[in-house]
Amino acid sequence: MQKNIKAEVEDLSTVKKKVDVTLPAETVTGELKSAYQSLKANASVAGFRKGAVPLNIIKAKFGDHIQEEVTKKLIETSYPNVLMDKKLMPVEAPKVEIKTPKVEEGQEFTYSVTIEVNPQLDIQDYKGMELDKKPVEVSEKDIDEGIQRIREARVDYKVVDRPAQEGDLVVVDFDAEVDGKEIPNSHTHDYPIIIGEKTILPGFDESLRGASKGDKRDPLIKFPDNYSEGGLGGKEATFHITLKEVKEKTLPEINEEFAKGVGCDSLEALRAKVKEELTKVKETQEKERLKNAILDKLIEKNQFEVPESLVNRYYSVIINRVIENIKRNVFEPGDRELAPDALKDKYTNIAIRQVKEDVVLDHLAFKENVQVSMEETEEAVKVLAAQRNVPFESLMSRIEKEGALKVIQDGMKHEKVFDIILESSKTAA
Repeated sequence: MQKNIKAEVEDLSTVKKKVDVTLPAETVTGELKSAYQSLKANASVAGFRKGAVPLNIIKAKFGDHIQEEVTKKLIETSYPNVLMDKKLMPVEAPKVEIKTPKVEEGQEFTYSVTIEVNPQLDIQDYKGMELDKKPVEVSEKDIDEGIQRIREARVDYKVVDRPAQEGDLVVVDFDAEVDGKEIPNSHTHDYPIIIGEKTILPGFDESLRGASKGDKRDPLIKFPDNYSEGGLGGKEATFHITLKEVKEKTLPEINEEFAKGVGCDSLEALRAKVKEELTKVKETQEKERLKNAILDKLIEKNQFEVPESLVNRYYSVIINRVIENIKRNVFEPGDRELAPDALKDKYTNIAIRQVKEDVVLDHLAFKENVQVSMEETEEAVKVLAAQRNVPFESLMSRIEKEGALKVIQDGMKHEKVFDIILESSKTAA
């Protein structure tokens, strides 16, 4: 730490600290003289040559500016040294309180910082855990259902000359009006909709059930209360719909030709491939279940406080995602019925849990000296790029630009921690 700096740490909680800092008079005097000399050499004041402005005029004219700059510099130069000396690692920017009302030569300068830090943990019981491990099994029924999903993905629709019924795809033109006034930009042509599938506007597809090509329907449909466009939420609109086409759903027959169409030599090879993929999915699901069980046990056995600032940061990310989903009419189970306060409580608790999970996993990664190489990181990004069907280079560049590389590496470290725990674990009797 810088010479003669005094720093006293007060524990406000296990994760919140207040640090009172006092800088000696000679440090303050030196910074003030340096600031005034620098300004004297460069200041432009009418009636004086540059560099020849008397110091008393400099102080009178620029005193407030000097006060601000010196105060800022005294804090910026001493704060990192105080943290290093006291072995403190804040999780967020500090709250600074300046105790010295005016910086003066020959006088000490004092300030305090309130910071939040990660809790101090010493988890010892993570190896040899007893876990309720379940065998991964793929049944013939699972394989049949998997092949059926592939079949459904290759569905085709053929035009039919009959009234529309459940599962049909219909093509319509429509416009809409509220209180006799046309909704701007509501004219839509060749809009496809499947009878029986949920839509943003409940009742739209039901109004077309039993309609034939050329039929017109004028249903009264209420926009959902949370509909965000055009101020239409909660309003009833009359839709003028013309049905242009009815198409019947047709599925390919499951045979050797079907198998070859999805890249397999035979139906038997297709079943083997589906079994392999389902096994991987079930193994991943089982690992996720065990990971949650591990975290439940570790968090329950190692109680600790979490920094409020971290909870707030996690909560902001979570609630922003929830709000974006609500705008798209996508709700988490039960959220529709929750009042705003209850919704906040729900996602605050989720944020607290996520903070605790990351604190535990970060602690264990440090304890086990878990490392992730750049080569491993690039391989992970390549997999991500392939999943998103984007070039690796552009995705990597974007990740680095957004500062998300550490997030990916932290996630990989956490996976390695889980692997260490799972490899040493025992199957519960």
